[in-house]
Amino acid sequence: MFRNIWNFLTDKRQLSMRDRESGEVHWKLNLSPIGLWGSLFALVVIMFVGLMLLMAYTSILDIFPSYRTQNEKMHDEMTASILRLDGMEQEMNDMLEYYESVTTILNGSTPASQSTALSDGTRYDKTTVERNEADSLLRAQMESEGSEYALSNTKRPKIEAPIFAMPLDGHLSRGFDSPQSDFDIVLTPTSTDATVKSVEAGTVIAINNFSDGYASISVQHSGGYVSVYKNLSEVLVRRGQSVLAGTVIGRVGSLEIDDTTHAAELVLELWRDGVPVNPELYIFGGK
Repeated sequence: MFRNIWNFLTDKRQLSMRDRESGEVHWKLNLSPIGLWGSLFALVVIMFVGLMLLMAYTSILDIFPSYRTQNEKMHDEMTASILRLDGMEQEMNDMLEYYESVTTILNGSTPASQSTALSDGTRYDKTTVERNEADSLLRAQMESEGSEYALSNTKRPKIEAPIFAMPLDGHLSRGFDSPQSDFDIVLTPTSTDATVKSVEAGTVIAINNFSDGYASISVQHSGGYVSVYKNLSEVLVRRGQSVLAGTVIGRVGSLEIDDTTHAAELVLELWRDGVPVNPELYIFGGK
């Protein structure tokens, strides 16, 4: 069987060209099937190698609009880098000009005006801005002693109004300055089963359950604030959940422990940048 297949592949056939009328042979070629296939394969290999050499050593790819050469890619990357550097230089110049103006004001002088002539970077002339009545009034307010907006005033501004929502309906039963306080305040609800609400929008970052049956919830807010709600009898949120100001996050209710009824109270802590702050100032407002 294999010998018959081999004979079929190697048996030569004659391909000839004859005169139609006289039958005279003008051209002929003896070729076997295996030789024909080998010739076609070799032709494909030669064409592939030739195409690769043509692409590697000539600029034929430049005629294709969608193809970008290595030089063009490098040019684009260099252009993008230059634009980024120009943007950083502009930001640096603006920052230096800002600090220079602030220093000039603190020294009692008038800052220079910005020049309209721009080149590679922002240029400034040193022409003094003429004083006017509005500038004088603003300077008097900024430099007057005791002014809330005075540049020399380093005191922390007093909170005049609540900035956080009330966490539950109730009253303050223990203040932040109480000797029993441990960086917290205690709020007693008006009902025995009161809902606890988030004082501000944020994300629940921790939920802790304690052996006495109570739980606590910690909520991260913007500005570096973290509110902690303790003495909860029920938790109604999950860790990682986003909440809004006023969203119900749990409940405080009376618990029966060793045949003793414990009153419902909310223990609230408020932290900013890792430092405890008085929640009364942010909930009830400064006095």
